[in-house]
Amino acid sequence: MGRHIYVHNPFCVRKCPYCGFFSVTDRSLADKYYEAAIAEARFWADFDKGYKSSEISGPDTVYFGGGTPSCVPEDLICGLLEEITGSFGIGKDAEITLEVNPASFTLEKGRAYINSGFNRLSMGIQSLDDEILKTLGRLHDSKGALKALDNAFEAGFTNISADFITGVPGQSVEVVLKDLQTVIDKGVRHISTYSLMIEEDTPFYDRYSETIEDLVSPEAEREMYHEVRRFLNEKGIVPYEISNAALPGFESSHNSSYWDGCDYYAIGAGAHGFLNSVRFGHYEDIDSYISSALNINRDQVDSLLGSEEKKMEQIEGFIYFEERLTKNDRMREYPFLKLRTTKGIDKAEFKERFGKDFEDVYGEELRSNVEKGYLKSEGQMVSLTKTGLDFANLVMEDFL
Repeated sequence: MGRHIYVHNPFCVRKCPYCGFFSVTDRSLADKYYEAAIAEARFWADFDKGYKSSEISGPDTVYFGGGTPSCVPEDLICGLLEEITGSFGIGKDAEITLEVNPASFTLEKGRAYINSGFNRLSMGIQSLDDEILKTLGRLHDSKGALKALDNAFEAGFTNISADFITGVPGQSVEVVLKDLQTVIDKGVRHISTYSLMIEEDTPFYDRYSETIEDLVSPEAEREMYHEVRRFLNEKGIVPYEISNAALPGFESSHNSSYWDGCDYYAIGAGAHGFLNSVRFGHYEDIDSYISSALNINRDQVDSLLGSEEKKMEQIEGFIYFEERLTKNDRMREYPFLKLRTTKGIDKAEFKERFGKDFEDVYGEELRSNVEKGYLKSEGQMVSLTKTGLDFANLVMEDFL
């Protein structure tokens, strides 16, 4: 399994009312933030040389998420990527993704991103229905979204993912399918569809937490979910994970690395990483991130990520310890991660990784969920059924 890099840009023009991710609208610290992120990238690149000294190649993927990376000057984004690719020695075939929003993406930015090494875009379209976009509090309209797609292709991107949100009050499945057909016709080869989640501490929680099921019934939301998967599959955009579908060969390697339990570096305030079986997070504070990242204490990081029992739980203002996974922890997590994918659990891979037969560890959980109609077991593979997709969280919890 390879290594991967996630970079968090916490800046937005405006906070979407449904978003629970860490972001701020004050961009006055953007220059200093990216200076600090470059310092952190150099630190992790140096750490990587010792951590995986036997491996020749650098990390396999880089992903810039947010927030809205495209809302800050492109020279900041491109400068950080160039530092990462140079310091880590990342190969030319690596998947390098940037999240962008239609309202802040331009042809000029697209060309700058391409020239600096980005080869994949994830565009937060969310809908092509202007009324739904207003409900979601987006800054763009349908015309702006389609123009942004045109600009992305003209800039030279051939690997573009479009994000959509389903289950929004007032939304119909017919309009969603029409939106999907439109971006497919444009040449989009990867589509992510996320059911609207009502997150605490968001304006949508205040607005809909008590009424969402009256406005969008669970049955209607599930019907929309399955119809979207059927439609995409029919169009050759094959579902390969609970929320993601792609033309074969255009699946997201970065996202798949999470479900494979790979190691990944994290850069930026609010970013979470996983190294040496340790999960860690960055504090969601931009001021403290800047001061801490510019003065990283290598000994403290080595202690936090060391192979022995943890000696400390945090590095003040920078990163903190979340948990250390034992081999048994990783074994128990394996089905939880793999059941997110259409392929599902590979019994042979499980035996190779953990030295145990899958049925010896999870025989009862497997039989129970097969009997309920939630799982299907075919040869070496175990995966969710169509019914199981509706109860995926319950099925996954059975294995934890």
